[in-house]
Amino acid sequence: MKVGIILFHKNIHDLYPKAWIDKCLSSISNQTFKDFQIYEINYGSDNVRLVEDSIFYSIEKVNYADAMNFIITEAFNDGCDYVFNTNLDDFYHPEKLEKQIRCLDQGCDVVSSDFCYVDENDNIKLYMNIVKYGSVFENLNRGHNVIAHPAVGMSRNFWMDNQNRYDINKTPEEDKDLWTRSINRGYKFYIIDEVLLYYRIHNNQVSNKNS
Repeated sequence: MKVGIILFHKNIHDLYPKAWIDKCLSSISNQTFKDFQIYEINYGSDNVRLVEDSIFYSIEKVNYADAMNFIITEAFNDGCDYVFNTNLDDFYHPEKLEKQIRCLDQGCDVVSSDFCYVDENDNIKLYMNIVKYGSVFENLNRGHNVIAHPAVGMSRNFWMDNQNRYDINKTPEEDKDLWTRSINRGYKFYIIDEVLLYYRIHNNQVSNKNS
Protein backbone atom coordinates (compact mmCIF):
# COMPACT_ATOMS: atom_id res chain seq x y z
CA MET A 1 0.00 0.00 0.00
CA LYS A 2 1.29 3.45 -0.94
CA VAL A 3 -0.06 6.59 0.75
CA GLY A 4 0.33 10.19 -0.38
CA ILE A 5 -0.27 13.50 1.38
CA ILE A 6 -0.68 16.64 -0.70
CA LEU A 7 0.47 20.16 0.12
CA PHE A 8 -0.56 23.03 -2.12
CA HIS A 9 0.35 26.66 -1.58
CA LYS A 10 0.88 30.07 -3.15
CA ASN A 11 2.57 33.05 -1.46
CA ILE A 12 2.37 30.95 1.68
CA HIS A 13 4.54 33.12 3.92
CA ASP A 14 2.48 36.18 3.05
CA LEU A 15 -0.73 34.40 4.01
CA TYR A 16 0.08 32.45 7.18
CA PRO A 17 2.37 32.91 10.19
CA LYS A 18 5.28 30.48 10.26
CA ALA A 19 3.97 29.03 13.53
CA TRP A 20 0.78 27.85 11.81
CA ILE A 21 2.68 26.20 8.96
CA ASP A 22 5.08 24.54 11.39
CA LYS A 23 2.20 23.24 13.50
CA CYS A 24 0.51 21.73 10.46
CA LEU A 25 3.71 20.07 9.22
CA SER A 26 4.52 18.82 12.72
CA SER A 27 1.05 17.25 13.00
CA ILE A 28 1.75 15.42 9.73
CA SER A 29 5.21 14.21 10.73
CA ASN A 30 3.85 13.03 14.11
CA GLN A 31 1.21 10.73 12.62
CA THR A 32 1.11 7.23 14.08
CA PHE A 33 1.05 5.94 10.49
CA LYS A 34 4.49 6.86 9.12
CA ASP A 35 4.74 5.27 5.68
CA PHE A 36 3.66 8.10 3.40
CA GLN A 37 5.07 10.33 0.68
CA ILE A 38 4.41 14.07 0.58
CA TYR A 39 3.55 15.63 -2.79
CA GLU A 40 3.90 19.40 -2.81
CA ILE A 41 2.97 22.06 -5.35
CA ASN A 42 3.78 25.74 -5.20
CA TYR A 43 1.28 27.12 -7.71
CA GLY A 44 2.42 30.75 -7.40
CA SER A 45 5.31 32.65 -8.94
CA ASP A 46 7.97 31.97 -6.30
CA ASN A 47 9.84 28.72 -5.66
CA VAL A 48 9.21 28.23 -1.93
CA ARG A 49 9.40 24.59 -0.86
CA LEU A 50 8.17 23.58 2.60
CA VAL A 51 9.22 19.93 2.89
CA GLU A 52 12.73 18.96 1.88
CA ASP A 53 11.95 15.38 0.90
CA SER A 54 8.61 16.08 -0.81
CA ILE A 55 8.03 15.33 -4.46
CA PHE A 56 7.92 18.98 -5.42
CA TYR A 57 6.47 20.98 -8.30
CA SER A 58 6.66 24.71 -8.87
CA ILE A 59 4.05 25.37 -11.54
CA GLU A 60 1.71 28.33 -11.80
CA LYS A 61 -1.94 27.28 -11.83
CA VAL A 62 -5.22 29.11 -12.33
CA ASN A 63 -6.27 28.68 -8.68
CA TYR A 64 -6.03 26.24 -5.78
CA ALA A 65 -8.61 23.86 -7.31
CA ASP A 66 -6.47 23.61 -10.44
CA ALA A 67 -3.41 22.98 -8.24
CA MET A 68 -5.22 20.22 -6.32
CA ASN A 69 -6.31 18.49 -9.52
CA PHE A 70 -2.70 18.47 -10.67
CA ILE A 71 -0.99 17.30 -7.50
CA ILE A 72 -3.56 14.61 -6.62
CA THR A 73 -3.27 13.21 -10.13
CA GLU A 74 0.53 13.17 -9.84
CA ALA A 75 0.29 11.28 -6.55
CA PHE A 76 -1.99 8.60 -7.94
CA ASN A 77 0.07 8.37 -11.13
CA ASP A 78 3.06 7.73 -8.86
CA GLY A 79 1.33 4.62 -7.55
CA CYS A 80 -0.54 5.85 -4.49
CA ASP A 81 -3.51 3.82 -3.33
CA TYR A 82 -4.81 6.58 -1.06
CA VAL A 83 -4.23 10.35 -1.09
CA PHE A 84 -4.95 12.76 1.75
CA ASN A 85 -5.65 16.47 1.51
CA THR A 86 -4.22 19.04 3.92
CA ASN A 87 -4.59 22.75 4.54
CA LEU A 88 -1.45 24.40 5.82
CA ASP A 89 -3.28 26.67 8.26
CA ASP A 90 -4.95 23.68 9.96
CA PHE A 91 -3.52 20.81 12.03
CA TYR A 92 -4.38 17.18 12.64
CA HIS A 93 -4.90 14.50 15.26
CA PRO A 94 -1.91 12.09 15.35
CA GLU A 95 -4.11 9.07 14.54
CA LYS A 96 -5.82 10.70 11.55
CA LEU A 97 -4.11 8.67 8.83
CA GLU A 98 -4.31 5.42 10.75
CA LYS A 99 -8.05 5.74 11.33
CA GLN A 100 -8.89 6.92 7.83
CA ILE A 101 -6.80 4.24 6.13
CA ARG A 102 -8.77 1.64 8.05
CA CYS A 103 -11.99 2.98 6.49
CA LEU A 104 -10.50 3.21 3.00
CA ASP A 105 -9.27 -0.37 3.34
CA GLN A 106 -12.88 -1.39 3.94
CA GLY A 107 -13.97 0.01 0.58
CA CYS A 108 -14.82 3.65 1.21
CA ASP A 109 -13.94 6.09 -1.57
CA VAL A 110 -13.90 9.37 0.36
CA VAL A 111 -13.35 9.56 4.14
CA SER A 112 -13.65 12.67 6.30
CA SER A 113 -14.16 13.24 10.03
CA ASP A 114 -15.59 15.41 12.75
CA PHE A 115 -13.53 18.51 13.52
CA CYS A 116 -13.02 21.47 15.82
CA TYR A 117 -12.91 25.09 14.84
CA VAL A 118 -9.88 26.83 16.35
CA ASP A 119 -8.93 30.48 16.43
CA GLU A 120 -5.66 32.14 15.45
CA ASN A 121 -4.13 31.13 18.80
CA ASP A 122 -5.16 27.44 18.63
CA ASN A 123 -8.03 27.89 21.10
CA ILE A 124 -10.92 25.52 20.41
CA LYS A 125 -14.08 27.50 19.64
CA LEU A 126 -16.58 24.86 18.54
CA TYR A 127 -16.81 21.07 18.21
CA MET A 128 -18.52 19.86 15.05
CA ASN A 129 -20.19 16.46 15.43
CA ILE A 130 -21.05 15.95 11.77
CA VAL A 131 -22.71 12.55 12.13
CA LYS A 132 -25.64 14.15 13.96
CA TYR A 133 -26.66 15.85 10.70
CA GLY A 134 -27.57 12.48 9.18
CA SER A 135 -26.94 10.94 5.78
CA VAL A 136 -24.07 12.33 3.71
CA PHE A 137 -26.12 11.69 0.56
CA GLU A 138 -29.15 13.60 1.82
CA ASN A 139 -27.09 16.50 3.15
CA LEU A 140 -25.11 17.00 -0.05
CA ASN A 141 -28.22 16.83 -2.19
CA ARG A 142 -29.89 19.57 -0.19
CA GLY A 143 -26.78 21.77 -0.46
CA HIS A 144 -25.27 21.12 2.97
CA ASN A 145 -21.60 20.18 2.71
CA VAL A 146 -20.86 17.85 5.63
CA ILE A 147 -17.47 16.71 4.26
CA ALA A 148 -14.57 18.52 5.97
CA HIS A 149 -12.34 19.09 2.95
CA PRO A 150 -9.04 19.61 4.84
CA ALA A 151 -9.53 16.18 6.44
CA VAL A 152 -10.38 14.25 3.28
CA GLY A 153 -8.73 11.01 2.24
CA MET A 154 -9.65 9.49 -1.12
CA SER A 155 -9.11 6.20 -2.89
CA ARG A 156 -7.50 5.39 -6.23
CA ASN A 157 -10.88 4.01 -7.29
CA PHE A 158 -12.40 7.46 -6.77
CA TRP A 159 -9.77 9.63 -8.45
CA MET A 160 -9.05 7.38 -11.42
CA ASP A 161 -12.57 8.15 -12.63
CA ASN A 162 -11.82 11.24 -14.72
CA GLN A 163 -15.25 12.68 -13.91
CA ASN A 164 -14.11 13.07 -10.30
CA ARG A 165 -12.20 16.32 -10.57
CA TYR A 166 -12.61 19.74 -8.96
CA ASP A 167 -14.31 22.24 -11.26
CA ILE A 168 -11.87 25.15 -11.20
CA ASN A 169 -14.70 27.55 -12.04
CA LYS A 170 -16.70 26.66 -8.93
CA THR A 171 -14.39 27.84 -6.14
CA PRO A 172 -14.92 28.25 -3.24
CA GLU A 173 -17.54 25.47 -3.46
CA GLU A 174 -15.54 23.18 -5.74
CA ASP A 175 -15.43 20.46 -3.10
CA LYS A 176 -19.19 20.40 -2.43
CA ASP A 177 -19.75 20.25 -6.19
CA LEU A 178 -17.37 17.28 -6.57
CA TRP A 179 -18.81 15.36 -3.62
CA THR A 180 -22.39 15.88 -4.81
CA ARG A 181 -21.64 14.77 -8.35
CA SER A 182 -19.74 11.69 -7.24
CA ILE A 183 -22.04 10.49 -4.46
CA ASN A 184 -24.91 10.59 -6.94
CA ARG A 185 -22.93 8.23 -9.16
CA GLY A 186 -22.57 5.68 -6.38
CA TYR A 187 -19.25 6.49 -4.70
CA LYS A 188 -19.01 5.62 -1.02
CA PHE A 189 -18.50 8.39 1.56
CA TYR A 190 -17.84 8.01 5.26
CA ILE A 191 -17.41 10.48 8.14
CA ILE A 192 -15.44 9.25 11.16
CA ASP A 193 -17.20 10.19 14.38
CA GLU A 194 -14.03 11.56 15.97
CA VAL A 195 -12.22 14.89 15.83
CA LEU A 196 -9.26 14.36 13.50
CA LEU A 197 -9.02 17.93 12.16
CA TYR A 198 -8.45 21.26 13.88
CA TYR A 199 -9.83 23.78 11.40
CA ARG A 200 -8.48 27.30 11.78
CA ILE A 201 -10.80 30.24 11.27
CA HIS A 202 -9.13 33.47 10.08
CA ASN A 203 -9.37 36.13 7.40
CA ASN A 204 -6.72 34.73 5.03
CA GLN A 205 -8.20 31.32 4.35
CA VAL A 206 -7.49 30.31 0.75
CA SER A 207 -11.07 29.13 0.20
CA ASN A 208 -12.28 32.60 1.18
CA LYS A 209 -10.06 34.26 -1.40
CA ASN A 210 -10.88 32.15 -4.47
CA SER A 211 -7.19 32.05 -5.42
